Amino acid sequence: MGRDRRPLKPEELQELRDRLLKRRDELWDEIRQDLFNRLGDEYQGVIQTIKDEEDLAKADLDSDTVIEVLKARKKELESIAQALWRMDRGEYGKCLECGRWIRFKRLQVAPWASYCRDCKAKLEQVGRV
Repeated sequence: MGRDRRPLKPEELQELRDRLLKRRDELWDEIRQDLFNRLGDEYQGVIQTIKDEEDLAKADLDSDTVIEVLKARKKELESIAQALWRMDRGEYGKCLECGRWIRFKRLQVAPWASYCRDCKAKLEQVGRV
């Protein structure tokens, strides 16, 4: 089971760094676009044309939705920043819970992963992640 748990090769580490940086840039673009669309002229027009309680409720729901999406993106950006920080310190690729190497295939799917699959499942069961 643990045969493919090993330190990352330099080319694998570079591939994952590139993926993290690309995803970080994509997230910032998405955030900017959301803020521009939702808080720009279009959204301000919606707010100014509110006629009744139903319109107000829809505007509230729209703003709540944007806030939740932004929170999720913020959390992903924080995970990416932590992964890049661990790379710079030479600690990237090790599970923060058990200290074993995280499989490269898992990191390819989620390069910001901080835990091996087993520890992640255990932590989710107890509500720590």
